[in-house]
Amino acid sequence: MTGPVQLDRSSLGDGAVVVVRMDRPEARNAMDTSMLSALVDVLADAAADPSVLGLLLTGTGGVFSAGADVREELADDGRRRMELFTTFYETLTHFPRPTAAAVEGPAIGGGAEAAAACDVRVAARSARFRFPGAIYGIPVGAARTVGLVGLGTAKDWVLSSRDVDAEEAHAVGFVQRLVDDGEAEDGALAWLTAAGSRDVDTVSLLKRTFNDFAGLGDRVAYENDALRTQAETGRLPDPDLDLPRTVRPRRR
Repeated sequence: MTGPVQLDRSSLGDGAVVVVRMDRPEARNAMDTSMLSALVDVLADAAADPSVLGLLLTGTGGVFSAGADVREELADDGRRRMELFTTFYETLTHFPRPTAAAVEGPAIGGGAEAAAACDVRVAARSARFRFPGAIYGIPVGAARTVGLVGLGTAKDWVLSSRDVDAEEAHAVGFVQRLVDDGEAEDGALAWLTAAGSRDVDTVSLLKRTFNDFAGLGDRVAYENDALRTQAETGRLPDPDLDLPRTVRPRRR
């Protein structure tokens, strides 16, 4: 496959692990409309393929992803791109087989969100994460981080939009494997090989059970509603008037 997303397959028993590489090194693998459209298509095809036993997401050129491509010219004020972002996040979150992010270098904004949407994160010591929505006026970052690092740490990271290095991310459990530079992909593939070699139906059910127990689907749907509303109206959504389209958190 040519273009902004590259695909490889690593054999695993009678199936394979699909390796998805974000490949725009000239833009630090920033996500434009073309890349997001390709990622959504790749995930949909892989989810529908019974031979796929796991999915590995990574970048090229020593960078995971710099997030949204701020230089892209958007004819519709970004509505199409935001729809693709939210579809990408949701599809990756609910991918039926195990997923792992192999993070080398920066994972910023949409890149950090994509890493957070995977089941496991393997990070090189050079990796760093940042959730800059509060800088750019985009209400994103809470849905996945709160379930991965807890409320206090999630607020620290997302509200300050500060850089988080790999050591800190590993210490609080956001990163499950910390490896030397250049070894993130091998580490992620090793985990996927182990998870993908187990009973496929049981692993898929357990993954869904974990997500349901954590309430992840509701949080992602709520946050995606906020992002879509902002893209359509050009303003921050009012939680009481505009949201949710899909689910409302329980109020006391």
